[in-house]
Amino acid sequence: MDGMDFYYLKMNPDDMFEPSTLDSHAIFGPLLGANLIERFNVYKRVNISQSTEQPKRNEIAVVDIKLGTRLNGHSGVVHGGIISLLLDTALGFAYHICLYEDKENIAVTANLKIDFRAPFREGSEAVVRVYLDRIEGRKIFFSAVLESKDGSVVYAEATSLFIKVNRSKVVKNN
Repeated sequence: MDGMDFYYLKMNPDDMFEPSTLDSHAIFGPLLGANLIERFNVYKRVNISQSTEQPKRNEIAVVDIKLGTRLNGHSGVVHGGIISLLLDTALGFAYHICLYEDKENIAVTANLKIDFRAPFREGSEAVVRVYLDRIEGRKIFFSAVLESKDGSVVYAEATSLFIKVNRSKVVKNN
């Protein structure tokens, strides 16, 4: 891999969610389409290095995003609520990547703090980089950065606390 000690593996939402969940999921259901959320591809970071050196930040996932022109707040600028949705969903995927083998529990967002840094223009492409900060029992702390594809512009930064809860207490049985 030409000096790289990691690669990215594309995740398939169909493998993580029931079809009925995907149909009603904000990003993969009603907001996915032309001029809305046109692309939301999640990639798991897979480390292949045997190095014992700890990285500065523990990147878990990267999400490749393309937005259309019908998700604005101010003219030409993506609404902050949409940016919050994108970040929260990317952070949720990080939980799936980290602890997917835990079939009894799911994680719910307990706290999400977002600092908006620059206008995210309609029709833009960007990436969300998600980092695992730490795990303390049932608490999982993540952070994320929404940035331009080349990393030159940071649109928003997020910190979050997810709590692991028993699936049966949250998920509706059909």
